[in-house]
Amino acid sequence: HPHSEVRSRAGRPFLKLKDVRYRTGEGSWLNRYAGTAVITGSSRSEVGRYKLQGLRYRRLTEVEARTLLPEADLGAQVRQLFTALIASGQLGGTLQAPTQESIPDLNVTSAAIHGNYWPVAKLLDERLRGRSRQTRTYLNADGSTQSRDVNPEWGVNADLRPVFGYPAGTLVIDEAALGVEIDGMDTDSTTLVTDVRVMFTRTMPPGQVISRTFQDGDGRDAVAHPEDVRAPVALTREFNVAPRTFGQAWRSLALPVTPELFTGLPGSTVTVSVRSFVAQEEATIGTLTVTGDDAALWDGQPGTAVSITAPSGVVAVEYALEVAYPAGMALPDGFMAQMENGGLGGVTLVGQNLTVTPTQHVFVDVAPPLTPTPPVYLLPGVTRDVRLAPAWASGGRLVLRINHTDLSQPLVIRSACLIRASPELMAASTTPLARTPTLNPVTARLPGWNHSPAATAQLTLRGPLGEVVETRELPIELLVYDTDDDGELFTEVRCGQRDEAEALSFTAVISARDQNATTDAVQAST
Repeated sequence: HPHSEVRSRAGRPFLKLKDVRYRTGEGSWLNRYAGTAVITGSSRSEVGRYKLQGLRYRRLTEVEARTLLPEADLGAQVRQLFTALIASGQLGGTLQAPTQESIPDLNVTSAAIHGNYWPVAKLLDERLRGRSRQTRTYLNADGSTQSRDVNPEWGVNADLRPVFGYPAGTLVIDEAALGVEIDGMDTDSTTLVTDVRVMFTRTMPPGQVISRTFQDGDGRDAVAHPEDVRAPVALTREFNVAPRTFGQAWRSLALPVTPELFTGLPGSTVTVSVRSFVAQEEATIGTLTVTGDDAALWDGQPGTAVSITAPSGVVAVEYALEVAYPAGMALPDGFMAQMENGGLGGVTLVGQNLTVTPTQHVFVDVAPPLTPTPPVYLLPGVTRDVRLAPAWASGGRLVLRINHTDLSQPLVIRSACLIRASPELMAASTTPLARTPTLNPVTARLPGWNHSPAATAQLTLRGPLGEVVETRELPIELLVYDTDDDGELFTEVRCGQRDEAEALSFTAVISARDQNATTDAVQAST
């Protein structure tokens, strides 16, 4: 908020401490750091057996988010996330409750999201941080300014209270002050990511989807377009996440196929009919009963549903549930079907283009086996972009064939609709990946530990005779509270660069390896 860390003298970790305090003279002891002490190495180690690790990068990567966060201000969602985490007991009594001051409202409406058992740190870093973005302006040495987009920061402060938001304030650093030193940093600032390609990790497999085209007037019916079977391309989206001032550089991001990442497309009408049935001998067949609001099929709310009561006098029944879509509706990426006491016997998606002559229709048939789990089904890229897209100008319809399992109980349908990947949620996952070269990074050493995190540092550099050489304003990336060989406390302020070049290089290698492995797996599976 920005991040902070503590080192011990000679690089040794403090022994078994969970927090670090300091005081000046005879003043009160003040908290400066909170984390966990981890046992490392051998009991006969000469460099110490304990290592302090911050809660953000240690414990909060080990615990999971379990709660549904309804649509709300982003700050309110994060407060609810930490409140539910504390109540779950996974951290014992470690964390203090979040407050409006430590996690303020950000005036950004954040869509509902389910924790889905993600690690809390991963959910915050990869999903929630990206839902807010601000542009900050910084002062160059020549008096010009430059802008930089930033996402909220988060962590746990020295008082064990969760924080989330944008740091505020400016730390004034002048080389004329006693004990202040300002130096440049030799770092590797070549990392560049300007564009991110989202790749979803699962589409329907080859052979399960057959697309057919039909044109009124010519009587032709083309079956099983061969490219649909040979090339089931994964669903992808492209996002520009940073200015291309230094060129264009791509990164691929694999996302799971979960309902939270997709938006249901609202239908214009919904009809339910009996498609086939098996009746009892000499029985009178009753009527079908459907209850519930049609919007429950696409509103994404877990508490809404459409219920179907089977006709009396039947021992087996299959329904046809049809959702019609008007012209101008977005091209779907697939469909969602989630139900209780029933199963899918097949799905047909029909697109039509009435603006051309002869009229063009496309039928996309999805064959069994289909089950309610997973509830999200994505069309192969060729089927969607080559077959369905040209025939979607006048809308279409989704037809689900549903088998009623236990006729003595209602069939409950939670969702049945066409879907499209949510641009807002994908942007939230991609914007934190932006990387641009650093802003001429510098590091400043200040005496004492009485320096709190701030958003920016105003740096005044002076010459040998004390004259002002330049004044600059840079973002603060990291504060390091350290001690020298004599035990004197000092604070290192890093501007424009968070980590050491060696650490960055090591992290980049690991990150690239993991990213490449995931992307290769997605590409190979599709």
